[in-house]
Amino acid sequence: MEKTKLSWEDVIKFEEVKGYSQQIWRHHGKYYFVAEEGGIAEQRVVYELPKDLFELLERNEKSMADIHFKLRYDSWPPTEEQKKAADKKFLQKSPIALIADPTSWELFTQEELEELIPIAEQKWIDWKGKLPDDYVSPLKK
Repeated sequence: MEKTKLSWEDVIKFEEVKGYSQQIWRHHGKYYFVAEEGGIAEQRVVYELPKDLFELLERNEKSMADIHFKLRYDSWPPTEEQKKAADKKFLQKSPIALIADPTSWELFTQEELEELIPIAEQKWIDWKGKLPDDYVSPLKK
């Protein structure tokens, strides 16, 4: 969703909606969401907050972080399942990362690891010359 052209100085003249740490404001029946964005050089930005999103906040169905994500990217934050699926897809395309991060093995079945690990090990060896000294293959029983 688009940021408004309103500045912090404009918004503080509006009615603050209590309980939201000066992030939600109301003016002429419209709601506004104020957030810090920009990484190192953060700036306050203002979004118009649709009433239905405000109501999700009021009913505690969504968090402030979820609402900010929705306003900023026009989609809801990914679920844990979606994150795992994206990680798995990445690792299938770049299996060498399985050697660097053994915790990622839990995303795969034993059969999938039996297919991916030999590829990952060979790519690692081609890159570094040998597997890490502390590496223990998940295929060794």
